Amino acid sequence: MMMRIPWRAAVWRPLRQRPGATVLAMIGIALGVALGLAIALINVQAVSDFSAGLRHMAGQADLTLSAPGPGFNNAWYARLSMAPNVAIAAPEIHLQAILIQPAHQQPLQILGIDAFQAARMGQPLIPLNLRSPLALLDPLNIALSSPAMQKLNVHTGDFITVNADGIPRRLKVIGTLPDVPGVGVMGVMDIAAVQWLWGRGNEINQVDLRLQPGISNQAFEKQWRPLLPPGALLESPAQQGRVAADASRAYRVNLLVLSLVALFTGAFLVYATLAMGVVRQRQQLALLRVLGLRRREIIMAVMLQGVVLGVPGALLGLPLGVMTAGLALMHLGGDLGAGYFSSAALQLHWHPLLMSIFFGAGMGAALIGAFLPAWETSRAIPAQALRAGAEEQSHLHRQHPRIGLLLLIMALGGALAPAIHGIPYLAYGAIACLLFALLFLLAPLLRLIVQLIPLPESSLWRLALLQLRGAPGRAAQSLAAVVVAFSLVVAMAIMVGSFRDSVANWLSDILRADLYVQAGSNQDALLASGTAQSLCTLPDVRHCSPLRRIPLNLLPGHPPIMLLARGMNLQDPGRELQILRSVPLHTLKAPPVWISDILAGISAWHPGQNIRIPLGGQLRTVSIAGIYRDYAYQQGSISIPLQEYQQWSHDKGINGVALWLQPHVPVSAALAQLHQSIAKSRQLLIATPREIRHRSLLIFNQSFAATYALEAVAMIIGLLGVSSGFGAQTLMRRNEFAMLRHLGLRHRDLLALLFAEGSMLSFAGILIGGSLGIAISVILIAVVNPQSFHWHMGFQPPWLLLGIISVILWIASTATMILAGHRALRNSPAVLRDD
Repeated sequence: MMMRIPWRAAVWRPLRQRPGATVLAMIGIALGVALGLAIALINVQAVSDFSAGLRHMAGQADLTLSAPGPGFNNAWYARLSMAPNVAIAAPEIHLQAILIQPAHQQPLQILGIDAFQAARMGQPLIPLNLRSPLALLDPLNIALSSPAMQKLNVHTGDFITVNADGIPRRLKVIGTLPDVPGVGVMGVMDIAAVQWLWGRGNEINQVDLRLQPGISNQAFEKQWRPLLPPGALLESPAQQGRVAADASRAYRVNLLVLSLVALFTGAFLVYATLAMGVVRQRQQLALLRVLGLRRREIIMAVMLQGVVLGVPGALLGLPLGVMTAGLALMHLGGDLGAGYFSSAALQLHWHPLLMSIFFGAGMGAALIGAFLPAWETSRAIPAQALRAGAEEQSHLHRQHPRIGLLLLIMALGGALAPAIHGIPYLAYGAIACLLFALLFLLAPLLRLIVQLIPLPESSLWRLALLQLRGAPGRAAQSLAAVVVAFSLVVAMAIMVGSFRDSVANWLSDILRADLYVQAGSNQDALLASGTAQSLCTLPDVRHCSPLRRIPLNLLPGHPPIMLLARGMNLQDPGRELQILRSVPLHTLKAPPVWISDILAGISAWHPGQNIRIPLGGQLRTVSIAGIYRDYAYQQGSISIPLQEYQQWSHDKGINGVALWLQPHVPVSAALAQLHQSIAKSRQLLIATPREIRHRSLLIFNQSFAATYALEAVAMIIGLLGVSSGFGAQTLMRRNEFAMLRHLGLRHRDLLALLFAEGSMLSFAGILIGGSLGIAISVILIAVVNPQSFHWHMGFQPPWLLLGIISVILWIASTATMILAGHRALRNSPAVLRDD
């Protein structure tokens, strides 16, 4: 006769007997769900708003002809507007201006439009609350977006002053632009006014096209693609959105995987909680087996405990994740400091499907954490489980080092595998295999470590060491969550520290000039005509290197790369670049250029290869002279001698100048001479290498703020696991402590014993977790980053930081163990009573 499962005894009572551990496991799942959902919501919202912004800005356009940087001649607008298959053509020009008033050096995105054609196209660019539709035609009028109004604290009728081609221009704010998703600090002016004020002549960047009814986009693209100016792209707004989304995909996947670290650690916390719980109730479960309960019903009973932990944890994580995402969008913007999307704060929207997915992920984590204890409990032999002292024996039966070794082999295979569509999925799988291998190898590793520790002279420390030698499996379960958390913290600390040191070394190597002068904080700002020449001819200047930055469409299906035209010494390109690989210049058959390692990774180009770049309305053949390191431009960059660029493009604009001073000339004296000789020099951005390095590393730290937060949460969850596991251990050892009390140990001796065990256990956890973290960091540095972002860095562990983290973890985990043990024994008068 088959008996019914006593749900109260098999499911509810074990969890109620340990309310603290139960709550901590729920909190671990909640934190994991919250962080994963928050990052996913931010990613989805940023991409959605960016794509929606492109579609809204395009209005009813079918296709868009665009070219970054210098753009193309206005004649293309006339040519396309008169094409037989085109119904409407709307021209645009984009640039970034620098505000002088009210916010000094604040960049402002300027969009020049033809108001009549924009209205016909249905573009939401016509300002609201205009007294006259013709007001936008005034060259000194501007309409601002709502984010611009808020950030600059201006209203309709106020005035702003911008640096227009080196000349301050006072513009009147005549209205507010309609709200468009993803649009940040932006102003709209008449296109002819922008061309006149900024000296752009007949230049435009974009033409939006609405085709005649019945004309397909594909047919029009096929007809016009061979005729387009070099460097221009003909795409639909949807295609533009996909290119931008694909460019940020690796970053978004990487951040999402990092956020799931907390959920993964939460699964280990559930595992530790239920593993210790089923050990405590081994005799009850064995008795139920003897009375007729089948193995699958035992599995179901323990899995239901996982459901009881997962449901409230996942439900609590959903609103917490939405709140976290809202705060992050409000303060950091949709790109979280990465620079892929507008940094303007976005409006958070509900995503029921995404919330359902992460509720399921929380439940999945809880069930994964519950499965191994459930399976192992069902495999226990009832007669052995009913005997006293069978806890550690059950741990010995659970150890499967062969599975752990198999997972290590799988991790090695995943680390050596190539990326799939630009995402290192198998490398992420390798990291997961390493972490899961820990479940099967932690107890043997812990046994090996404690066997290597010599027996101390102190009787209490000797007793603690013998206890760990005799029951490593039980100790390993309480240590699993914190070892996982610490390994991930170590891995991320090494990866971020190595990246930061690589960036710092790169900055030190390339910032060799004494002063750097820029037209403004944005990359598009140009020095006034003649300013670069005046800077280079200052008496205190020994040498100068002008720089021109131009975005360039170079690779189909990829965002624009940055063309850097530099005043280079061809015999010593390493003066401005950190060269990684190169070929002799005399072996090249075309003018030389140098490409960044990121561009080399994206394009698979190599030194000595001939490529064609669009400059001056033509495709120019150049030879790759070398590959250099460049962390500044995420989509890649290409450096070309300035004289070659100016000869081909006829563009004399300069964004900045690097100045080398005469020997023994102090920077302060050179600055005084510069301000005295250069008119309006106070409007320039002047910095020393030290200032640039400090500012760059500050931006670096802000970009990795989300990573630091994820590390902190992982550590918190790990410490929750230590508290839960060690508290459960102490409860199960009440009889042992009572016997020690009868043998003469005092209350403070028991606490000293707990301190000794906690210290050695924490040391072992730090050693194992640190080693695992180093292995994971190698995969992150050598595989994940090159496959995701095509940049490389050295392996430079921050040993001081790791030492501090280890000491903090040792103190925190030892204190957590003592507090948990003391709390567990507090309700045992026979143990704690002093005679």
